[in-house]
Amino acid sequence: MRAPSLTNPRSFWDIFVVLCGYVLLEFTVLQLTGSYLVEQELVVVAIAVFVWAAWAIYRVLARVEAER
Repeated sequence: MRAPSLTNPRSFWDIFVVLCGYVLLEFTVLQLTGSYLVEQELVVVAIAVFVWAAWAIYRVLARVEAER
């Protein structure tokens, strides 16, 4: 089994693992701190993760389409 790739996602499992890791990280940080400033920073990180996920889905779909 290979590790998920951030720069070259090959399947939806790469995206799923990264998103689950982000949710786990956000949950842990919020449980430990609960600070309003940290919540604002996590919103910025969430936007970055959302943009990455959209880009990664596009790359995976483009690769699948090219293989046809």
